[in-house]
Amino acid sequence: MQSNVKIALLLIRVTFGLFLLVWGLDKILNTDHVAAVFSKFYGIGALAGSVAMILGVLQVLLSLAIITGLFKTVTYGAAVLIHGGSTIATAGHILMPMAEGSNLLFMAGLPIMGAVLGLFIARKEDTLFSLDSSREHVKSA
Repeated sequence: MQSNVKIALLLIRVTFGLFLLVWGLDKILNTDHVAAVFSKFYGIGALAGSVAMILGVLQVLLSLAIITGLFKTVTYGAAVLIHGGSTIATAGHILMPMAEGSNLLFMAGLPIMGAVLGLFIARKEDTLFSLDSSREHVKSA
């Protein structure tokens, strides 16, 4: 595989992992914000702070696995589902970004969704600084 493609996949993996990491930390450090987001966009009211923190810890662990390229089929697949859910939950803002009360920033979710889908599709080619690739190299030696 061309080295430019490997570099591109590494950049997508690391930046998407950092994106998830920040949102995971938000769930741990700002449980009131998380409860408001879950209520407004997912219809889940009264989210307990402890639940938000548990979700945050799981998301931080997932983001670290993504950044390091570990268990790519599972972690990238989970990332597609998580970000896909967020994208669907904000579809009104995405479909009508200029509508009254909408927020243009939700449009940023679309290229992120495309990037994480592409990363999942090309996960076998994502080998640069990937722990999965290191593990496979050790197994075959």
